[in-house]
Parts: sequence; structure tokens; C-alpha cells
Amino acid sequence: MNLAELLEHTAKDYLDDRVDLLDGEQDNLWSDALIVRYLNEAQRILARRAWCIVDYGVAPSGVIVLVTGKELYPLHKSVLKVYDATPTTQSAPLGRVEDVGLRDPTPLGSDAFDVGQAASAAGLSTASGVTLALASDAGTRSLRVYPPPAADQNGTRIEMKVARLPTTWLTLEDTEASPEVPEDYHMILCTYAAGKCLTQPNVDGQMKTDGRLLLAEFDAAVKEARQDRQRAEWNGGRWGFASTTAVIR
Repeated sequence: MNLAELLEHTAKDYLDDRVDLLDGEQDNLWSDALIVRYLNEAQRILARRAWCIVDYGVAPSGVIVLVTGKELYPLHKSVLKVYDATPTTQSAPLGRVEDVGLRDPTPLGSDAFDVGQAASAAGLSTASGVTLALASDAGTRSLRVYPPPAADQNGTRIEMKVARLPTTWLTLEDTEASPEVPEDYHMILCTYAAGKCLTQPNVDGQMKTDGRLLLAEFDAAVKEARQDRQRAEWNGGRWGFASTTAVIR
């Protein structure tokens, strides 16, 4: 559905707030601009809770470009999760670890002296080269690569699979545009917009009750959308056997 269809369904069918007049100005309770704001908010909530927008290597959210000596890269404000990342110079994705794992040079089983010595040596190190690993928890919407890119890696694109918020929001300047969330959820955006309109302060009590029921219906649909995404991502895994407990008889 495009925005024009969403507006008609919400304002006319849900809210019964559009009447064709022979003369004079419209006396609508809820403006198109208000409904569009609520449709966008519904998109944002749905995408943030359900991670229903997932794509790979799509700029601006799914691409970073390496810069010589630069370790930290800001992620686009729409990014909710980085699943994996692959340089355009190779087919296999980068290794992934927590941010502290890329910054902590301490060997396993180290004592206090070893910890200090390793940290000191790391502080003097200027090693750089081909990117081997990433950490997406380097800060709020920040990505760390390791090691820092050398001059030969300058300009290399890293294409990422990300879950994200919409990057292009609905606006009355383009009523032919469609929401970025999957079409399966377009109708539920109208449910949220109608529910928010009916729970505004200038609405009477009974309509507020109807509005709260619509918002509850939206919340239930968002939970179902999250379950759909989780089922789609589930791969079953493989059996693993611990050498200390597995015995061949």
C-alpha cells in the first residue's frame, strides 16, 4: 500500500473522518499530517521491536568504507544490529568478537605482571594491515575493525547485513511512496495510527476506549512479527559432543 491508500484507509474507513463537501473547508478532526506522523511512528516501533527490515550491503546503513589507520566507524543511525560484515575484497565474512576482545592483548591465564606488560606492548604497537575481525559493540552505533587498515586497504568497502529502522520516512510531499516495512504489516500501521488518534486528549471517553483496543491489537501484531522473524532465522543448529562426557562403547 502507498501512503495515499494508507491515509484513505485510516481516515475514512477507520476514523470515519473524511466527508466530501460541495462547498467550504473540510472540518476534519485529524489532519493528514498527524496521521502520517503516527504511521511513521508505527513503522519505527515495528522495525525496532521486530527487526523486520533486514538487508545486506545497502547504503547508507549497510556499508562502511575503510580509512587508513582508522579503527572506529560510526554506524548509520538506523542500524539496530550488525549480523555480519564482508569486505568487497573477499567472499568470507570477517571474524566477530566483543569489543574488549579486540582491545585486550592479555593472554589467557596471565598474572598481574603479564597483564601490565601486554597492555604496555599494545600501547606501543602500530600494527596495521588487512582487516580480520570486527566488533559492533564498540559504542552506541559504532563498529571497531582490527587491525587498523593499512594504506593498501584505504577505500575498501565493508558490506554489512543489518537489521535497521526505516531510512526514508513517509511524507505528504510523496503520497505514492510506500512504507519500508514489509507489505504484510502495512494494514497494522493504520491500526496504530487510528488508535493514537482516538486516544488524543480532545477525544471523548468511549472513543478513547476504542483507541486503546486498537493499540493493543497493534502490540499483539508486533509480537507476532517478531516471532515470524525469529522462526525465519532459526536454523536448528548441530549436535555437539563434549570430549569429556562423550564415551564410545
